Amino acid sequence: MNHDAIIVGAGPAGLLAANEIAKRGFAVQIFEEHEQVGQPDHCAGLLSTSGLKRLGIKLPKDIIQNTVMGARIYSPAGHSIMIKRGRREANVIDRKKFDAWLASRAIDSGAVVTTKAKVKAFVKKQRKIQGVSVGTERNEEHTARTFVVAEGSRCRLSGSVGLPVVQRSSKYPAFQYEVSGVNIDESIVEMFYGKQVAPSFFAWIIPLGEKRARIGLASRNKSKMRLDALMRHHSIISERMKGVKIERSLGGIVLVGMPISKMTMENVVAIGDTAGIVKATTGGGVILGGMTARVAGKIVADSLSSDESPEKVLSQYNGKCKSMIFNELRIMHLAQMALNSLDDKGLDSVIKDASTKGLLDVVKSEGDMDLQGNVIKRLLKDPRMILTGLRAIRYINPFL
Repeated sequence: MNHDAIIVGAGPAGLLAANEIAKRGFAVQIFEEHEQVGQPDHCAGLLSTSGLKRLGIKLPKDIIQNTVMGARIYSPAGHSIMIKRGRREANVIDRKKFDAWLASRAIDSGAVVTTKAKVKAFVKKQRKIQGVSVGTERNEEHTARTFVVAEGSRCRLSGSVGLPVVQRSSKYPAFQYEVSGVNIDESIVEMFYGKQVAPSFFAWIIPLGEKRARIGLASRNKSKMRLDALMRHHSIISERMKGVKIERSLGGIVLVGMPISKMTMENVVAIGDTAGIVKATTGGGVILGGMTARVAGKIVADSLSSDESPEKVLSQYNGKCKSMIFNELRIMHLAQMALNSLDDKGLDSVIKDASTKGLLDVVKSEGDMDLQGNVIKRLLKDPRMILTGLRAIRYINPFL
């Protein structure tokens, strides 16, 4: 075998898993199809400070573009609520630098990163997966004992070995601009909901500091067209964007479904977006995907040092992953589905009631940007939330 483990994809999940394997003394090869790690970036770049601590990460200062203290959420009619707890909640990061830094950590631990190297297929010999075909300047075949697939939500390779894939219905197109000259509060993220704004999801403004921001949108369809229209015509967003200069644009995919039901097959493990480990409420996957990727890396290392079959050892990842985050992700998914079931009047009703009925106190005291399940369950048990739900249920979209 050329390697102990091959990692397909040098995003955060792949790099975090690689670091865990390599620092335990195993030969790890990472293949990244793009010319540079972290490019092109598709991320809004908002990472919670609590989530970074869970990953055991302390970011270098040059990666952090800004810090934010809270979020303002707007209803379709322009009503708003502010979620702010008087402390730094999240870092806005330069995603290209972040990924490059994660790669340097993995390299320091002994991993090898090869860019401009697209893994085309798995290679089977004697009915067992033993290698990958890699397209570099010349086609190459690399063998390994274990394979970690972190190829993103395309799931081309993971699907080829019989693993479940992220459903197309769970993938929403997203588009965002980086702009300068914005008129915003640079300590607050803004989120905009509404069927005329972003059907089934929301639009966002994330401040980068120095009058710069990322403004973006994800929805079921036509994300760029909808974003362009908001920047011209939305009563609040158009004011924020008046006279801005567009510096660059970024497209991508936001995942809103549940994780795949099985994440290991023989000596192959699917992690991160490939496994659908993303918060349905916000589309964020770096923290929870990273947490579970680290667990995957440790289990891969265990399999490499075990006399038991790789399939048996790696299968432990399914149970550990589910016990860690599946309940959280399920609750977030149900919450997102509930919001999607409401028409604009229903969304207005929920946001107005959250303010007037004092429900924000629950969010402020128990909320967590990444593990949102506890605060959602706490809200569902609160009589004030029950009244809010009864009021909003009148506005369930009859066309669903």
